[in-house]
Amino acid sequence: MAQPGGSNSGVCSALSLLLPGIPGSPRGGRTESVAIEGPVTQETQLNRILAASLLVVCLIAAIVGGTRPAPEPTRGGVGLEAARGAERIEVVTLEGTIGGPGGSTLVGLPTSPVEQLREAARDPSVKAVLLRINSPGGAVGSSQELYRAVTALHEADKPVIAILENIAASGGYYVASAADKIYANPGTLTGSIGAIISGLSFGKLLENYGIEPQTFKTGEYKDLLSPFRSATPQEQRLLQNLVEDTLEQFIRDVAQGRQHLPEKADEVLEAEMIARRQSLDEDRVRQLADGRIFTGAQAVEVGLVDALGGYTEAVEDLRRMTGDPSLSPAGEGEGFQRVLRRLLSQGLSSQRQAAWLGRLLESNEAVGIPDVPLLWMAPEWTLR
Repeated sequence: MAQPGGSNSGVCSALSLLLPGIPGSPRGGRTESVAIEGPVTQETQLNRILAASLLVVCLIAAIVGGTRPAPEPTRGGVGLEAARGAERIEVVTLEGTIGGPGGSTLVGLPTSPVEQLREAARDPSVKAVLLRINSPGGAVGSSQELYRAVTALHEADKPVIAILENIAASGGYYVASAADKIYANPGTLTGSIGAIISGLSFGKLLENYGIEPQTFKTGEYKDLLSPFRSATPQEQRLLQNLVEDTLEQFIRDVAQGRQHLPEKADEVLEAEMIARRQSLDEDRVRQLADGRIFTGAQAVEVGLVDALGGYTEAVEDLRRMTGDPSLSPAGEGEGFQRVLRRLLSQGLSSQRQAAWLGRLLESNEAVGIPDVPLLWMAPEWTLR
């Protein structure tokens, strides 16, 4: 039996609001007289190619979604999806920079990974979670928020296994460390436990050109890391204390996450794995927390990762942990949404991300969704 396109049609409608200059969209299909334009720049051409490509993909997704038969609940089979509403393994993907524009309140676009994890903890039909991570890290607070969302699954008695894909470093590993078990590929890049704050100073350059910036501030540190001057010794100490305090939080959470053992640990963790995890107290993690990166194979040796493997092994482990061999994964069937999330989170430059974010806010207003408050702060404080 065929089913409607569902969220794909919503995504297409929303997408038309994002892409100016495309016939049929509220912003591009106007009937006013066409203004005379100057020469078409390379950036304009790139925007048009991107817009056309997304619309083609959207059209294909809508056609396929409209004719695709509804998924049937399966009795096993790793590659088959469980029907929504049936007892299942929820698949959540964390991709791109943490704290970047990976999710949106815009109708039809994918929700953020932290909201997916929270919903999985609340949803009685979700019996376990498979967390796929492909992230170099990102904002400190957002990484910690995701970490807490994973630990909330423990409190809900729902096992969670993390798969580290191409890269799961710094904030990406921070999130993974809360999982009941971690799989990685041999060549996965992971680790990079640490924090960094960086900035640039153009003071001497401006001085050479006779430019003298003027700053009016309400406190000694209000223009901390201003690009117009070098940091004072007091500011350097303050910033170093900030990153060191963040590092201690990172170390503590990784140690707690790795020393935590799932309820049925003996069914999915070998004795050697358990021993490596138990050895990762705060002192041992601190020895590894100098920013170094590891391959997946190296991470297994030091205990940051439990085993080499991926999707198939994780699903089989989750079935054993829940005691239900019939559970099937769900959540990976939204191919178009995953492509769009990837474009927004990692495929665009920071300038283009800002431009898209502006269009998202404008389109929210167009469909009656209130603007969300935004806080922009420089320099960016990240885990990477």
